[in-house]
Amino acid sequence: MLYSELAMTPKEIITAAARSLRLDQTGVCSTSFPPLLKEQLMKTGPVPFAPADPEERLHPEKLLPGCRSFFVILFPYRTKDETPGNISLYARSRDYHRIIRSYLERIIEKIRPLWPDEKFLPLADTSPMADRFLAYSAGLGFYGVNHLLINPKYGSYCTIGSILTTLDLPADTPLKQSCLRCGACIRCCPGRAIRENQYLPLRCKSYLTQKKEDLTKDEEKIISGTPLIFGCDACQTCCPHNRHAAFSPLPEMKEARISSLSDELLTALSNRGFDKQFKEYAFQWRGKKVLLRNLQILHGRQDPDSRG
Repeated sequence: MLYSELAMTPKEIITAAARSLRLDQTGVCSTSFPPLLKEQLMKTGPVPFAPADPEERLHPEKLLPGCRSFFVILFPYRTKDETPGNISLYARSRDYHRIIRSYLERIIEKIRPLWPDEKFLPLADTSPMADRFLAYSAGLGFYGVNHLLINPKYGSYCTIGSILTTLDLPADTPLKQSCLRCGACIRCCPGRAIRENQYLPLRCKSYLTQKKEDLTKDEEKIISGTPLIFGCDACQTCCPHNRHAAFSPLPEMKEARISSLSDELLTALSNRGFDKQFKEYAFQWRGKKVLLRNLQILHGRQDPDSRG
C-alpha cells in the first residue's frame, strides 16, 4: 500500500514507515530548544565523548540548514541472551551505530519520494546533539537518577537515533511518568558517579573502560569493581524499571553476539589483527590496548601488550 494513497499526516506516514521495520517507539522533538536545555548542559558540565562547549549541542541548523523537526527513534537492544561476560550488553551485537544508521536510511528511502523538496539527515549517536534530551522531549521516556533515559516498554536498554528534517512535524510532549528514585543505582554504581542530585560522568566506569589516558589508582579501583572490560551495566541491571523490560524485536541485536574477550585472545592478536577481527563491533573503536589494560586491572596486574 502506498502511503500517498492514505489519508495520513506526514508524522503518521513516517511513524508507519518506522513501525514497518519493527521500530515501535518513535516521537517528534522540535528544533527550537527551550532555554532549560542550555541550563541543564551547563550544570552537567563536560561529558566524555561529547563537545565540551554546550553551544555546539544547541544548533541543529548547523547540521541541516532549514531544519524544523527531529523524528526520534529508540533502538532496544535487550535480548534473552544475558550470558555473564565482560562486554556491556549494548556492545555485544554488531556496532549499534551501524545498525541505527541502516534503519534510518531505510526509513528515509521509504519517505523521500513523498517529499522530494524536503531534506532528511540520519543521526546515529555521533552528532553533537543531546540525544537523551531529544528522546525525552519526544515523549519516549523519562530521566532516571542515573541520567539514563528510561522507556516504559524497554527500560533503559535502548540506544537513540533520529532523523533531522526540514519537514515541520507536530512535536510530542514529555511523559508525566518519572523515576521511582529508589536509590538502587546510587548503591550499585562502582564509581559512586551517581548521587541523589548530581552525576559525575568522569567517575562512570563505562567512561573509564574507554579512557585511553593513564588511569589513577582510584580509577583502576573503579574498573575492578565489576567484571566488565568495556562499558558498565551496573546501574541498569539493578534498576526496578528494567525488571520487566521487553526484549528487542530487532533481529540484528540477536545476531553474532560477543559476550566476552579473553586475555589469551587479546594477547595473541596484534593491534591490526584486533581491529580487523572486531571491526563490526562498538568495542573495537578504543583498540586492543585499552581492553587488555582493563582485563589486566581486573586480574590484578598491569602489563598491557603493545605489539603493533
